[in-house]
Amino acid sequence: MRSPLVMAVAVLMALAGSFLPGRAQDDAARLRPSAGRSPCEFRSIAVLPVSDTKALGYSNNTRCVVDAAGNAWIAVRSKHAGEYSICLVRATPPWRDGMPVEQTWLEDRDSLQLSALPQRPAAIAATADGSIHMAWYGGSTANPEHQIRYARFTTGGSTHIEEEQTPFTVLGFADVAASLPGPIDAWQEHAAIALGPDGRAYLAWEARDPQRRALDGTPRPGIAYATRGADGVWSASGKLTRPPYLQVDGSIPGQSRPSILVDTSGKAHVLSYGAVHGTQQLLYGWTRVGRGFFGWDQVAPSAGDQRSVAAALDGSGRLHVVWREGLPSGSAGAASMAIYYSVRGTDGHWLSPVRLTRDDENASTPAIGVGDSTVSVAWIAWTPGAVNSLGQVDNGFPLDNSTVEGRLEMASSALAPAHFEPPIALDPGPASYPCWGVSARDSSPPLVWTRRDAATGVVTLRLGWCGRGR
Repeated sequence: MRSPLVMAVAVLMALAGSFLPGRAQDDAARLRPSAGRSPCEFRSIAVLPVSDTKALGYSNNTRCVVDAAGNAWIAVRSKHAGEYSICLVRATPPWRDGMPVEQTWLEDRDSLQLSALPQRPAAIAATADGSIHMAWYGGSTANPEHQIRYARFTTGGSTHIEEEQTPFTVLGFADVAASLPGPIDAWQEHAAIALGPDGRAYLAWEARDPQRRALDGTPRPGIAYATRGADGVWSASGKLTRPPYLQVDGSIPGQSRPSILVDTSGKAHVLSYGAVHGTQQLLYGWTRVGRGFFGWDQVAPSAGDQRSVAAALDGSGRLHVVWREGLPSGSAGAASMAIYYSVRGTDGHWLSPVRLTRDDENASTPAIGVGDSTVSVAWIAWTPGAVNSLGQVDNGFPLDNSTVEGRLEMASSALAPAHFEPPIALDPGPASYPCWGVSARDSSPPLVWTRRDAATGVVTLRLGWCGRGR
């Protein structure tokens, strides 16, 4: 169902709140340049109100893409007709406060009834012809447990859902749930999607099955993988007794919250995190169609808890990665977690990790964007010991994977060699879950995030970019 939304300028400006003086405002703020670059005027606008701060999801996958015509496409989870659903939002240039945006919500089909049960965050990817591929997870009338769902949108003229399906169903949830003392809903979750140069869609997700159990009987998560050819045929389909895992039989049997990216040669890069000797660590592996999986390898072995991985590929095929890492406990007021960056060269070697955040702040949920000549990282930061709107200290660290609130900050660098400028504040917040867009036309990708008005509780989706206009 499509519905255009035209919002009054005054309403959006009222919802937008205020930025720190001299930082990012709706009327532009100048950011310090990295070496060899021109100053950036970072502008941002409120796009539309959403139900909560997790509208962009809590895993670091692509939520925003910009097509060759300059349209920004954003996958948003919010309430629609009384239940959480997924909306594909189109923001047509020039981006400005009060602009109309097109909303295309998921639809009930004869074969897939979704509206009665909550749908979880979606990831999107775009083809050269403008089609949008979407993957998410949620329940349906036929399968109330979480299963992976897929949709394909055409975008010529108005947006239309061409396909909406459950490509496969992993069996066994009811038996697992009946065997446990308390309720569970985790099953097939946290879908990530990418497109290859031949039009093939690559899907990775956090999977479970009845056989792989932790000591308490709960299903153990592992990263599974499937592809959809340009002809629409999936590598996995129908009813599955076991998900198509990448690697769960080695020394790291549990993995969570994947990211997947595909380079111009068709090589699929997969990142996640999993317990190594009892500590969550950042993991990497790769595969190709018709080949096995080569992983899991630790990116930056550490005694600190590593989660919230995000990644981006540059034009030369180098893989840029950021993550949240726990720090050794120190003096009161010192940071207990930080954002780190590394890059995997085309020779397969990883750069030694670089810390991006300050000593006097905690930070989590990083996002990374790569342009023609720059790499930019955004994250949510706060004063150590701060309490969020749910009453959690330090956003629940180390389980900082639900409501994460604070200041929106960023740092940027030239692509090579990487030398990041000191971080700057873009939004005083409470802000949540930034995500850099993937752009088909610009060297400067846009940034999306959510902001909650501390006085009214109203949450808005925001869109920011570098430059005077789009």
